Amino acid sequence: MAKVKTAISIKEDLLEEMDSIARKRRMPRSNLFEKAIEDFLERQKNKQIVNQLNAVYSTPPTAKEKKLLRIITEQSRKIAEGEW
Repeated sequence: MAKVKTAISIKEDLLEEMDSIARKRRMPRSNLFEKAIEDFLERQKNKQIVNQLNAVYSTPPTAKEKKLLRIITEQSRKIAEGEW
């Protein structure tokens, strides 16, 4: 994928810490920033997924879903007990 140059303003102490980490890892500063942004974006996606799952599971099951769950539970019990 093509790379583009950009200019950002960040706190000096944050930049110094990033530079220190980049030196220890023997990687260019830009690679470290890229990795940090990728990690941040991945965490944001994960939070969004969790929020969506929480929204789905916070809704109580419908009567139809409860009935289906009872049927599945009973069938699972029969299979576990060998009553195919």
